[in-house]
Amino acid sequence: MLFRNSFILLCCLFTSSSFAARWFEIEVLIYKQRPAPYLQEDFSLKHDEINAKRSKDLLSPVYKAHAKQACINGDSRFRSQSFTDELINSNPHSNVCDDSVDFLASYNELPVSPPVEPREDTDEIYLMAPEQLQFTEQKNQLDRKGLTPLLHTGWRFPEMSESRAQSIRLFAGKHLAASSPAIEPDNNDFISLVTPSEQYIPESLQQTPDWELDGLMKIYVRHYLFINADFDISQRLETGDYEKARFSQFKRVISNEIHYFDHPRMGMIVQIRRYNH
Repeated sequence: MLFRNSFILLCCLFTSSSFAARWFEIEVLIYKQRPAPYLQEDFSLKHDEINAKRSKDLLSPVYKAHAKQACINGDSRFRSQSFTDELINSNPHSNVCDDSVDFLASYNELPVSPPVEPREDTDEIYLMAPEQLQFTEQKNQLDRKGLTPLLHTGWRFPEMSESRAQSIRLFAGKHLAASSPAIEPDNNDFISLVTPSEQYIPESLQQTPDWELDGLMKIYVRHYLFINADFDISQRLETGDYEKARFSQFKRVISNEIHYFDHPRMGMIVQIRRYNH
């Protein structure tokens, strides 16, 4: 009886360890292509918005926390100088650093690599610190070619099937929505300044993209590793309107190999490496 119980226990231990999730880390380097004067691609085609049933935003919490700390440290971007603040605040130039502030909107352009502290655990999906990234030579090659990196980051994640894997939201570059022309109110009297009425916003401004690069990347395992990436890369035209170019790539990849994805407006370099196994 004792032998039988020991055998069952060993079987359970073996089974649980054999089905333990493997962990991987992915490094992603996205850059802008040079303008091609003779490019024949038509980017005027409208696409559905990029979305997914299961998605995770790793970047926003990092950028918000970084901007909030800058606010606490006295960054001039967050000093209040509005007319209404002067009425109710004896020190209108002091920073307001609470949750009412849209810290993400304070960026005119995002850092190429999100500023995070290094981690070595497998508790949850998380971003890798800049010093943990390995594409040093690839970035040097981009510099020599005069190409502009938009995003260089990476994250660690457990092995998941296509149905369980989350799509990771990635965004980078200039804050296009912040640089759009503001709409002046028709009435500038005291009442409209305190409680501004709703203004009509032209359709062209309503469709202004938030960031130069914005989209989703999903990695899952089905005997092999697969990458499914959908991004919009936007640029401002001479007319003042914005044009979105859709980047959609689906590829089976092999761990530890470096893979290149190409598009007339952007390029992407990716490597998936095994982590802790």
